Amino acid sequence: MSREIEFRVRDKIQNRYITNDLADLCLDLQNGNVLRGDLGRDDSIVNVSVRVLLEQYTGLHDKNGNKIFEGDIGWDEHNECYGVVVFDEGKFLYEWENISEDLWEIKGDIEIRGNIHDNPELLGGAAE
Repeated sequence: MSREIEFRVRDKIQNRYITNDLADLCLDLQNGNVLRGDLGRDDSIVNVSVRVLLEQYTGLHDKNGNKIFEGDIGWDEHNECYGVVVFDEGKFLYEWENISEDLWEIKGDIEIRGNIHDNPELLGGAAE
């Protein structure tokens, strides 16, 4: 089974997500860097790895059809609590109240309501 490889990118300095119309980014898989600029011109390429945070698309959708990314916060109506999507031990997990569940198994039970950067209060945390 294959899945779409997609990331959303958060600018840690400006504290917001970068949209496609603002910047073209490239992954340097050999060196593990995120680059910005015109790849045809070496003098325009800037390594922005320390400035950005990549959050991977899980390949899954919540019960409303929304894409689920790392760092998303979901509401689980069965357990009546919020949880967060993480990647750990080679798979995506949904963690809530010190419990980790395989995201694949519960994706249809959760509704994405925010993310850990913009909505930390959903998990009882303070805003960044």
